[in-house]
Amino acid sequence: MTWKKILILAVIALAFILGLSQSTPPAHAAPDISMTPLHAGCYLAKAHSCKMHVEPFTLNVTAGKKLVQFQLVAIRARDSAQTTIYDWRPDQSNPAPLSGTAYTPSKVAKDFAATCSESYAIRLQGMDTTNANLYSLGTSGQFTCPDASPYTLYMPSVRK
Repeated sequence: MTWKKILILAVIALAFILGLSQSTPPAHAAPDISMTPLHAGCYLAKAHSCKMHVEPFTLNVTAGKKLVQFQLVAIRARDSAQTTIYDWRPDQSNPAPLSGTAYTPSKVAKDFAATCSESYAIRLQGMDTTNANLYSLGTSGQFTCPDASPYTLYMPSVRK
């Protein structure tokens, strides 16, 4: 074999080896989170203000993974406008569960301001330690807030 053929074979072998070492970036896997059904509704909190209520739900994370973040997003039916109404991330004062794989938000985190007479749906998004993005985990059915029409206050009168 001549030096020229050896050099060509070496260049081809090097190109082949370099081509194999460049792997494609790993695809992001879907989160290892499941959840109980998501139910929500709206009620008249005061004479002219409505609130959305999200029923208790539980997030279940696969063993060995940790919950990194979840968000509740209100979607207004009229124009599909989306507003994040709750954003949970663990920190010093709000730690992730120390044991187990389930997380149930407290009741305080479930009533949110809403516009009366509007229709909404609630989407739950979540992320675990194996993901870089939030994923849609589920959506409630659409619900409509009650009308906040002015009410008439009748005062009793005393006649003599």
